[in-house]
Amino acid sequence: MTSNPNPSLHKQIPIQGIQMDLVSSHYGDYVLITSKHPLRTLNSSLWGGGFGRHKQLMNRQVDKRYNEPDPLGEMDSFIQREGYDPRESAGMLTAALVKDVGYHTMSWDAEADHSEERLQVCAWVTMGLGNKARAGAELPATALYHGTINTIVVINGCLTDAAMVNAVITATEAKTAALQTLGVLVDGLPATGTSTDAVLIAATGRGQTYRYAGTATSLGYLIGRTVYEAILAQLYLYDKTLV
Repeated sequence: MTSNPNPSLHKQIPIQGIQMDLVSSHYGDYVLITSKHPLRTLNSSLWGGGFGRHKQLMNRQVDKRYNEPDPLGEMDSFIQREGYDPRESAGMLTAALVKDVGYHTMSWDAEADHSEERLQVCAWVTMGLGNKARAGAELPATALYHGTINTIVVINGCLTDAAMVNAVITATEAKTAALQTLGVLVDGLPATGTSTDAVLIAATGRGQTYRYAGTATSLGYLIGRTVYEAILAQLYLYDKTLV
């Protein structure tokens, strides 16, 4: 394996069996979230896209000029060079500095007495605002590059398909709320994200089953809070003038 995790940025996550590393290798830096057991995932990116089961979640830093003719093949080769099985890996690309990844975690203690597995949510966000956008507004073609806001959410729980989709919605709403709080604008109006954002939701499959993940639910509340706080932390690192 060619990867070299940075010990100072290794985190043993509160969710049992999950850990996070910031990896620096000869082929590039990336955030790596690993699980001892496959996680059920819903990913908006191409690499491990859609519903799946994955043990590695990767947010890879690339140059802004990254323009591979076969990005799927190139990412597949990258994952293999790092010593992982592409079939067990879900990935994202970003031009943002992954060393500045924002992280936040919360748990719902009220459910601890009713389930062997407490509801826990962890969120990681990397952000670049070079191509900030407002959904519904006109966008120049030059804005379509990897500036991006990448969001990874890991949940200790069992989610239905509908709840997984609902989790994407809640995470996206939290991202937009954080940008509005920070006053990020596009042509004088609040930005809703960037033109190349991605979201990856992962669930352990342990504990209580959740059928909803909207903001009125305990799960949705934790998703919203962790994503919101992770973005504030990442934006502070990205540009302290924004806060």
